Amino acid sequence: MDTYKAEIGEPDFKYLLGENVDWKKGVLIRSTNWLGDACMTLPAVYEISQLLPEDAHLYILAPQNLKSFWEAFPWVKQVMPMSSKRTDAELADKILKLDLGVAVTLPNSFGSAMDIAFKEIPVRVGRKGRFRSFMLTHKLPKWKRVAGKDKHHQLREYLQIAAACGAKTWDDSYEPGKLDISLSHLKDLGFDPNDKWIALAPGAKFGPAKQWPIEHYGEVAKKWLEDGKKVVVIGTPDEKDVAEAVCQHAGGGLNLAGKTNLQELMFILGNVEASVVNDSGGMHLAAAMGGKGVAVFGSTDPRATGPLGGNWRVIWNRIECSPCLKKTCEAPGKDYDCLKGISPQQVLDALESFNHD
Repeated sequence: MDTYKAEIGEPDFKYLLGENVDWKKGVLIRSTNWLGDACMTLPAVYEISQLLPEDAHLYILAPQNLKSFWEAFPWVKQVMPMSSKRTDAELADKILKLDLGVAVTLPNSFGSAMDIAFKEIPVRVGRKGRFRSFMLTHKLPKWKRVAGKDKHHQLREYLQIAAACGAKTWDDSYEPGKLDISLSHLKDLGFDPNDKWIALAPGAKFGPAKQWPIEHYGEVAKKWLEDGKKVVVIGTPDEKDVAEAVCQHAGGGLNLAGKTNLQELMFILGNVEASVVNDSGGMHLAAAMGGKGVAVFGSTDPRATGPLGGNWRVIWNRIECSPCLKKTCEAPGKDYDCLKGISPQQVLDALESFNHD
């Protein structure tokens, strides 16, 4: 089985800001809202950081739950977390005091454009659409995914934004993060990076159309345990029951769902033998940490949202209605067949293929 490689196409530069852009004290980047999407923006955000003069810095405006993620990257000066869905008056005042020259919004929503508008930042970059153009000074064409029509990875959309700001690099590279964790705390939880672990991420915030069956995860875990290795199941606090069900089916395993902070989770995913994941935040996080593993796709399209970084095998059972990009299965006569049609043995074979690289 071949290693997955994201296809982002030929360079597509459209410089919008002009040669003499005044960055002032730096740039504000409005992050995407979801962890997986944030991982996919890393190369583009890094490229923007490299455009700044020595006395200017990169600031990230992000939901509170992504604060520690962005803080892991040394090229980010400061993360400005939003305590609610939008920037409040107190946060807006902090942004005003930074005296920034440029702001970039990565999401395509009306609200995310409003988050960077009215902050006395003279240059505001983003995509058209959703009635938000009046809040932007430099606009790229609007972007809309159509199920089954993706030709390139979604990273391309973000690299186009970076190119509009002046970036010249067109790939998925970036300076990696530096994690601030307590190894002793992880060992107290039962995770010792010196052991041979596989990480399983059976949850998917998106919905059941991204979730490979729990019993399939359990079968993979059982085989790994039979080979004398260890299994850690990770996820959010909302996914601890799903993780426990995998451990019960396997007859063992370490359930750390909801027990680690985000940077501890990043460390785990970067220090296991391999991961088995859905198309989820866990997949993108493992890839961002340079990990390797097997990603299972069903209703979504790996051409658009496959893992960036590391060494990956992607298994996609593309039946006639896939990719539908739906959260639940709506196809007549189908019952998540795109996912159920992928057997545990296919995943085990993909894991075994790493031994032949």
